[in-house]
Amino acid sequence: MRARITSTEPFLSGDLQPPPDKSISHRGLLLALLAEGTSRLDNLSSALDVAATGSMVELFGASLETKGSVTLVESPGSAGLREPDGVLDLGNSGTGVRLGIGVATLVQGVSVFTGDDSLRRRPMGRVISPLKELGASIWGRGGDGMLPVAVRGGGLRSGVVHLRVASAQLKSALLFAALGVDGPVSVVEPTLSRPHTEELFTLTGVGFDEDLDEQGGSHRVTVSGPAQPSPFNFRIPGDPSAAAFFVVAASCIPGAVLTVKDLYLGPTRAGFIEILAQMGADLVLGDSHVAVKGAPLEGTEIGGRIIPSLIDEIPILSVAAAMADGVTTIRDASELRVKETDRIETTAGFLRAFGVEVMTLPDGLVIHGGLRPGSLREDRRRVMANLDHRIAMSAAVLGLLAGGVTEIDGVETVATSYPAFFSDLDRLSSATVHLDGAAKP
Repeated sequence: MRARITSTEPFLSGDLQPPPDKSISHRGLLLALLAEGTSRLDNLSSALDVAATGSMVELFGASLETKGSVTLVESPGSAGLREPDGVLDLGNSGTGVRLGIGVATLVQGVSVFTGDDSLRRRPMGRVISPLKELGASIWGRGGDGMLPVAVRGGGLRSGVVHLRVASAQLKSALLFAALGVDGPVSVVEPTLSRPHTEELFTLTGVGFDEDLDEQGGSHRVTVSGPAQPSPFNFRIPGDPSAAAFFVVAASCIPGAVLTVKDLYLGPTRAGFIEILAQMGADLVLGDSHVAVKGAPLEGTEIGGRIIPSLIDEIPILSVAAAMADGVTTIRDASELRVKETDRIETTAGFLRAFGVEVMTLPDGLVIHGGLRPGSLREDRRRVMANLDHRIAMSAAVLGLLAGGVTEIDGVETVATSYPAFFSDLDRLSSATVHLDGAAKP
C-alpha cells in the first residue's frame, strides 16, 4: 500500500485521543488468560498486533467477548490452559510472540509459534536462551534463534537470569514463566525497562520483590511461584508511542497547538518528552495529558540510561532532529537494528530522501538539522517504509513538516500499531493524505 502526503503550508492543531497503549494491551490479555475467571479490559487496543495476541489467548483456552469498549476474557486460569490445536501465528507482533513463548512454558504439551516474513527474520534467541537457563524445553529454527519455535511446557526451575540489555519483552516473558516455577525466579536487567507487567501483577495480586541499584542503575525483580493471578478490571490508557508522532509534529511548527489526552506517562515511557524538552520544545505535562506548542528546537545528545524509555520513538525523534538547528547524536541504540527493520538504516534512508545529512553509527545516528517547515514544498520524494510501521509514520510526519509531495510505499503495517494514524494526520494537520490514490476520509 502507498500513502501520498501533500503539504504546502505545514500546520497542525487540535485535540488528540491516542489509541490505547499496545504494550499494556498485550500484557493485559495475557494476565487475563492466566487468571481464573472473568477479567474486564476496557479500551483494549484494536491494533493488529494485539488482535494476534487475542487469537493466541483463545487458542490457549480462554474466550473473548467484546461489549462496547469492554473486552471480557473468560479463562480457566493457568492450571487449565490447553495445548493449542493449531500453530500460533503472531503476524508482525514481536511483543506478542516473545511474551507468548514465556506463557507457553506454563502449558502442558507443545505450543508452536510463527509469524509473518518480517517476524521470522527477527531474533528469538534473546528470549529462548534465558528461558532455557531456567530449564525450559524450546526448539527453533537457526540454532534455536528464529521462528518457527516449539515450546514444551513444564520443567522450569528457580534461578537468577541476568539480561544483557534492558528489555521489557524479555523481562515480561521470564516473569510470566516464573508464575509456574516452584520457588523464586529473579530477573536482573542493566537498567529499568517498562514496568507494565509488574504494574499488572500488583493489580492481580501477584507478589514480587524488586530492587533498583541507585548507583549502578541495575534493576532486579523476583517472583516466588507458583503464583495465580486473580481476575481484574482495568482500563487501558493512551499510547505514548503513538502520541509521539503528533507531539513531535506540533513541536516543529510555529503556531501549532496540540493537546494529547488520556495518556500513559509512566517514568519509562516519557523519555521522548524529556528529550524534546531538552531540545527546547514548549510542553506542559499533566497527570495524563500533554499540551504542545510549536517552538524552535536545538540539536542534542541522546544516549545512556534514557534509551530503553524511548527506543521505539527514535525514528520520530530523528524527525525532530532534522527540523532542529545543529547536530543531534544518538548512541547506545543498537537494539534498533533488530526491530521490524534495521531501524538505524531505514531511519537514515527516509531522512536522506528529504535531503537531510545523516551518518549511521553501529549503535545510532548523527543527524544534521536545519530543515524549515515548508522549505521543500516544490519537491517530490519517494520513501520505502519496508513494511515498518514506525518508519512509515515518521516519514509521513516529515512529509507534513518539510512540504511538497511525499510518497511512502509499504504503509499497510501501520495498522499493526495505530490503525487511525492517517485519519488523525488528515484531521489534525494541513496535509492532504491519500492512500492508494484515494483520499483518506
